[in-house]
Amino acid sequence: MTRAVKLFHEKAPGQDRLVFLGPDDEPLEIWFDALHQPNLMGSVHQARIDRVFSSQNRAMASLKNGEVISLRIRKNDRRLVIVGAILPVTIVAAPRHGKPWQALVGARLVTDKMVLLVGEADQADAIQLSIRINANHRQHLVERLTAETAPVLPHGYGIILRRNGVNLSDFGAAVTDLLKMWQAGRKTLAEGKLGLIFEAGDLLTRARRLFGNLPVINDPVMANDLSIKLDDVVAEAMLAKCQLACGGHLWCEQTHAIWSIDLDGNRVDDLDRLCSEAANEIPRQIRLRGMSGPVLIDVPRLPRSLAKRFLTKLQDALDDDPRRPHYLGVTRGGLIELRVPHGEMALDDVMRDQPAQDALSGLRFAMQRPGFNAVTLAVSSAMSSWLEGIGKLARDQLDKPLKLSVWPDEAKGQIVRILDE
Repeated sequence: MTRAVKLFHEKAPGQDRLVFLGPDDEPLEIWFDALHQPNLMGSVHQARIDRVFSSQNRAMASLKNGEVISLRIRKNDRRLVIVGAILPVTIVAAPRHGKPWQALVGARLVTDKMVLLVGEADQADAIQLSIRINANHRQHLVERLTAETAPVLPHGYGIILRRNGVNLSDFGAAVTDLLKMWQAGRKTLAEGKLGLIFEAGDLLTRARRLFGNLPVINDPVMANDLSIKLDDVVAEAMLAKCQLACGGHLWCEQTHAIWSIDLDGNRVDDLDRLCSEAANEIPRQIRLRGMSGPVLIDVPRLPRSLAKRFLTKLQDALDDDPRRPHYLGVTRGGLIELRVPHGEMALDDVMRDQPAQDALSGLRFAMQRPGFNAVTLAVSSAMSSWLEGIGKLARDQLDKPLKLSVWPDEAKGQIVRILDE
């Protein structure tokens, strides 16, 4: 798997999609932001602590709109996290299996090279390094980071240097840029009031903050082709079976506790090719499907030298995933064990939101129709109910009149489509 080299930002009625593309325009990852299911990643809120589970280092809190979130309590948070307290929190992971959004106590702004800690850092904790930075360079980096950021870092703010930021030529300038980003998205909120403190921005803004200024596809023809291709990619990623070019395939299946990936050689004779393709495709499927938590990979019994090459290539490809999956080793049963940090909305969680996704797909089709003439959309009764109810705001974003033709309840294979009049 290769790193993303460009972005495709599709703004459509009711839902935006951001796609990270490889050199051959192969989708590597998809982010979603819908009107009825807003993407809260990276946003900072004043939240009220509702319940505390000290033995689990967890708490439940609520946002101003009543949204329930789950808080991870770190050691330094314990004195602050008490029932009834109103604290700043940063959303760091999307819901999984019906569980709420996950957050950390404190306001923070994350980029690919640094993390800005806002209003929570004691003097002793103001300058920190990621635990992933090589131990041989830590002391020198702390000294340099302290010297270069001291003139620009306000009192009460802190910095965490990430692994990608080690080679920055000017730490002070990077911190100044972070402070400007924070001020640009900051919202005025009275102390002790629930509400939004920092707006993380749209999908494209967040992506550029985290991954740099990747080019965005703006050609209308290419964008239309990619939109159609993306629907096919999503449909394929919802299937357990993932075909490899060599004839083998992967089985990607999820239980409530873990993801499992089984490499099936399907009688392929060329094991080198099978392992090479699998080592690239497994990390792509992890990223594309939004897998997180424990991931177990079962591969055929391999000669020792080939198994070593496979593991090396797999770990190199996993490094392209921004979440940095942790390779934990091989279990006694011979399964490769990974742990993938939670992050963006998982693809199956988004697509399980039916009939909303089918209806939103129909609105995309209608948007792509040239001109401003009325469009008749054939939909199921469930899609029609959604578009007339919670999805009405999405429907209202369409730049042309929309008529609905509802399939009979007894019709089979009901899919959204445009009817030519």
